[in-house]
Amino acid sequence: MEPHSIPPIAVDDERLQALDDYAILDTPAEPGFDGIVQLACQLCDVPVALVSLIAEDRQWFKARVGFPRCETDLNSSVCAHALAQPDELLIIPDLTVDTRTQANPLVTGEPHIRFYAGAPLRTSAGMVLGSLCVIDKVPRPGGLTQAQQSGLKLLAEQVLSQLELRRAVAQRDTLRATEAQTYRAREALRETQMAIVAAEGELQPILRAIVVGAMRAIPAADGGVFELLDGDALTYHAVQGTVEGYQGLRVPLAGSTAGHCATTRQPYLMIDASRDPHVKHELVACLQLGSAVLAPVLQGNHVLGVVKLQSRQPFAFDQIDLEQLTLFAGAATAGLTEAEARADARAKDVYWRGLFDRLSEGFQIGEVVRDPGGRITDWRYVEVNPAWGELLGIDPSTVVGRTVREVIPGVEDEWIVEFGKVVNSGQPIAFTRQVGALRRWYEGRAFKLDGDRFGVIFLEVTARVEADARRVALLTLGDRLRDLTTTGEMTQAAAEIVGLALGATRAGFGRIAGDVEAIEVEPDWTAPGIPSIAGLHQFDNYGDIRAHLQRGEALVIEDVTTDPRTRDNPGPMQSIDVGSLVNMPVRERGRTVAVFIVHDVQARIWTAEELAFLRNVADRVEVGVARVRAEELQGVLNKELAHRLKNTLSIVQSIATQTLRGVSERELVGAFERRVLALSRAHDVLMQKSWTAAKLKAVMESVLSLQADLDRFAFDGPDLDISPQAALSLSLLLHELATNALKYGSLSTATGLVRVAWRTEHGNAPSLVLDWTESGGPAALAPAGRGGFGSKLIKMGLVGTRAANLHYDLTGLRAEFRAPLTDIQIHLH
Repeated sequence: MEPHSIPPIAVDDERLQALDDYAILDTPAEPGFDGIVQLACQLCDVPVALVSLIAEDRQWFKARVGFPRCETDLNSSVCAHALAQPDELLIIPDLTVDTRTQANPLVTGEPHIRFYAGAPLRTSAGMVLGSLCVIDKVPRPGGLTQAQQSGLKLLAEQVLSQLELRRAVAQRDTLRATEAQTYRAREALRETQMAIVAAEGELQPILRAIVVGAMRAIPAADGGVFELLDGDALTYHAVQGTVEGYQGLRVPLAGSTAGHCATTRQPYLMIDASRDPHVKHELVACLQLGSAVLAPVLQGNHVLGVVKLQSRQPFAFDQIDLEQLTLFAGAATAGLTEAEARADARAKDVYWRGLFDRLSEGFQIGEVVRDPGGRITDWRYVEVNPAWGELLGIDPSTVVGRTVREVIPGVEDEWIVEFGKVVNSGQPIAFTRQVGALRRWYEGRAFKLDGDRFGVIFLEVTARVEADARRVALLTLGDRLRDLTTTGEMTQAAAEIVGLALGATRAGFGRIAGDVEAIEVEPDWTAPGIPSIAGLHQFDNYGDIRAHLQRGEALVIEDVTTDPRTRDNPGPMQSIDVGSLVNMPVRERGRTVAVFIVHDVQARIWTAEELAFLRNVADRVEVGVARVRAEELQGVLNKELAHRLKNTLSIVQSIATQTLRGVSERELVGAFERRVLALSRAHDVLMQKSWTAAKLKAVMESVLSLQADLDRFAFDGPDLDISPQAALSLSLLLHELATNALKYGSLSTATGLVRVAWRTEHGNAPSLVLDWTESGGPAALAPAGRGGFGSKLIKMGLVGTRAANLHYDLTGLRAEFRAPLTDIQIHLH
C-alpha cells in the first residue's frame, strides 16, 4: 500500500450508509463517549484517545482526549487503516517506520504522533464505522499488554453499545414526535371543525379558523394566509403571523406559487423560496418567505382558493406537513360550501342535525349546575348524539334534562370539576379518563360554548388503555420475577401486579391439594377494604367448581348469583367478597397443581384478552417458582455430594495412614498424604461455587499455602472460572512443583521466590499458558533417570495435555504448561 493511500473500504457506499444511519457525525459531545476515551487513556497509559469515525472525505472524532482537533482529512487518518482488519486491533509500535503511516502529516508534523493502537468499531452487520484508538507521542516497541488489548476491545464494544442506544433513543423520540404531531393535528382539526360549526356560515370566521387551526397543527409555520380566488388573482384573507400586515394583498395567478397550486389543483411543497421556480421573487423579502406549504381548496372541479403556511427558514416543512395541510383544505371546502348554503341550513336545521347525528364520535352539550354561592356542583345534559349512547351503553333519549350524577350514579367528581373549569376559564381541555361505574375509558376534548354551556367530543378507548396496562404489567412482572428469590415473594408480587392491571379486588396464587379437593392460598393482594383469603379452602364449600380445574380448563364465573355452578348457594362466595372470579390452572404431568386467582367484588364480564393475560401470568409465575425450587434442590444436592466427597477423602487419608504405618520410607508416605490434602484443598475451593466452577487464583493460593507462606509466591494473570476437572489437575501439578521447589529449588533457601503467571492466547485454538519461574535458589538440575511419580505428574501438564516445557537453568526451574482453553474453563449448556 502506497504512503497516504486510503483502504478502499473507507469510501465503500454500504459502509458510509451504515455510518449515516447512526446520525452521529457533527453532534455535540456526550458524557457516555467522553467517559470511554478517558478510560482508554488510563487503561493504556497514553495521553491521547479518540473515538474516530471515518466519513467519505474526513475522519471526525465523537470524543477525544489530548487531541486539539475535532476532525482531520483522510490523508491524515491512521484510523482508516483499521477498517481493513475488522476482527482485530491495529497496533503500530512506531508510526515513523510503518509504510502506511511514515508520511502521514500528523507523524511528520504536529503533533508528531509515534504510537497507535485502534480497536475497530464493528457493527453487528459487519460494517466498520471507525475505531477507538489510543495514541502516544513516543514509540512503544512492546505495543499493548494482553490486558490492555482486551480492555480496549471491550471499550470499543461499549462505543458501539452507546451508538446503538443513541440510535434507539432517537428512533423512539422520532416515533413519539410523530405520534404527538399526529395527535396535535387531529385535535387542531377537531377544534377547527367545531369553530367552523360555531361560525354559522360566516365567511371570515371560517377562513380564520382554517388558518389558525392549520398553524396550530404545523408548528413550523410562523405565518399563514387563506388566498381566496377572485377572478385572475388571489386575495389575502385571515392573515396570521409574519404576513399579518398584508390583509387584502392581491397576487396574480400567473407567476406566483399560490397561483401554480391553484392552477394545477395539487398541493405544493416549497423547499427553499430563494430557488423555487414558481415564487414571485420581489415578494420574498417583504413577506419574509423562506419555505412554504400550499394546498388548494376545491369544490368539485372548481378552485375556491389556496391555504398557505410559510416560514422564514428554508427547509422548514416536509411531506407530512403538506398532507396535514390538505386535511385543513378539505375542512375549508366544507366550511365554504356551508357558507354558500347557510340560509337554507338555518331555515331547516337539516344539515347541522344530520352532521350531529352522523358523527362517529360521541358528542354532547352540557350546562353546569351551580349552588347558591355560584360553585359548580353538577352539570345537566342539553343534547347528545346517537354515538354518545353507543359509546356509554345508555339510551340517549333518557338523558336530556337530567344531570350526570343522576344518569351515572357514583360518577367521579373529576368529570364535574374538569368541565366546570372549561366553563369558568373558557380554555378547552383534552382528557383520557375512566368512568368507574361503567368500567370504560374515554378520550376526548371539552370546550366552552356560550354562557354556562360547554361541548364535549369523545371516543371510547377502553381496549387500548387496558391493553397498555396489561402490556406494562407483563413487562413489570418479568422484571420482578428475575430479581426475586423466594416463591412467596414471586406469587405476592404477581398478585399485586395482576390485581392493579385488571382493576380487580383480589388476586393470589394457591397450591392444589389432592384431586382438586382443596387449595392452599399463599399471601394474596387485595384492594382497600377487601380481606385476605390466604390459607386452606375446600372447593366443594363454594359450589360445583372443581370439574373445570380437574380438566385443566380455566374456571370463569362472571356472576356468582346467576352462574349455574354457584347460583344455588352464592353465600360462601359473597361472604369472602367474590362477585365474579377467574381461576387459571397451572398443569404439571397432566394434572392441575396450582391456580392463579383473580376476584372482583362485583359481577363482571371477563374478556378473552384478560383471560389470555392471566394465562400468560400464570405460566410466568410457575416458571419462576420452578426455577427457585430447582435452585434450592440443586443447592441441597450439591452440599450433600460435597459432604460425602469430603468424608471420602478423609477416609482415604485415614486408611492410607493406617495401612502405611509400618512403611519405613516416611517421605513417600508424606508425599502421598500431601497429594490427598492438595486434592482436599481444591475440593474446598470448588465448594465455594457448589462444584460448578472454581476461581483459578483461589485454587493456586489454597494449594501453595500448604507448602510455604504466600509471600514467597508472586501471582500474575487474569482470574478465571475453571472447571472442577481443571481445578483438581491444577492442584496436583502445583503441589508437585512446590514440593520440588522446597526440596531442591528456590523455596529451599530463605530468599528464594516463585513467580506464577498465566495468560490466554487467542488463535485458531485459544489456550491457557501457565508459567512457573523460580529465582533466588540453587541451580536447577534435571531428575536422574526417568524420575519419580511427581516428575511424571509434572510432565503430564495441565489436564493431561503433556504440553509441558521444562528448563533447568542456573537461576532455577522455568516451566511452561499449555492446555486448550475449552478444557480449562467451565462448559455452559
